Amino acid sequence: MSGLCEPPGRAARAGRIRAGAPRSACRPPASATGDRRSIFLLADWSDQYILGPVVELSPIPADAESAVDACADALRLAILRGDLAPGERLPAERRLAERFGVNRVTVRSALAQLATRGLLSVRQGSGYVVQDYRRVGGLDLVPSLADLGEGDADYQALARDLLQVRRQLAVVVLERLVERADPAALAGVRAAIDAFTEVATPGADPLTVAEADLEVLAALLEATGSRVLQLCFNPVLQVVLRLERLRAAIYAEPETNAVAYRALLAWLDAGPDASGELDPRAVLDLLTTRDARTLARLSEAAPTAEKTS
Repeated sequence: MSGLCEPPGRAARAGRIRAGAPRSACRPPASATGDRRSIFLLADWSDQYILGPVVELSPIPADAESAVDACADALRLAILRGDLAPGERLPAERRLAERFGVNRVTVRSALAQLATRGLLSVRQGSGYVVQDYRRVGGLDLVPSLADLGEGDADYQALARDLLQVRRQLAVVVLERLVERADPAALAGVRAAIDAFTEVATPGADPLTVAEADLEVLAALLEATGSRVLQLCFNPVLQVVLRLERLRAAIYAEPETNAVAYRALLAWLDAGPDASGELDPRAVLDLLTTRDARTLARLSEAAPTAEKTS
């Protein structure tokens, strides 16, 4: 930590005044109080002695590919950990730049990046204020939450929730395909399934299989003709691709995925009459069974630090 003090009220409540520092160190100088003319002195004192939220922010490594991204990542993780709570104001750009060991332009770009993603807001006279990521965040935060999990149970819970969202959306996609039942729209689906079948062999690289699977799902979404479904499903697919352990569990037996896709294609090729017999509950039951097997494989695998790609 930098050894500076928080505002006296909050610091006293949290017990986070710098060890060994007298409380007088956290009071403004006498010359900065008493009349309106001293407001600029008080502002200068607050910039020097008020730290803002207490959070460990280490200097950015010199070999970081992008100092902006590294700063943004550090602040994002602090927000997700709860070190920076919703409603808290960040320290000034200059103070953050000192902590990170970078220039203010780099910090400003990192803050703008987080503001664009909704994790920070800019308030007149207050600078950047932390937002509640649970209300404003998106699925792109899931990999970071997986990194921060305190054990395999946390990872399992995230995976379970993610798979549940995926299968619920999958049922909606199938229902929409039944409504359209357009043979021309299925040409892209057939080509993608053919390509997937070629790589979905025992022992295949899970990432290669996952990328081919994304092409199948993208073709299915395109065939629905629904831009809303595409925009809802795409983030889920991208998160699954980035979670290495979950990805490996899903594609542990890729040949079974290929068989399922062939069955789906045959069902769609049968035309509106056969497709109209779709029972969403039966499809959901099948997907639930597959996801249960995925979670079982995930549980059996030795927990390791999650890597995102």
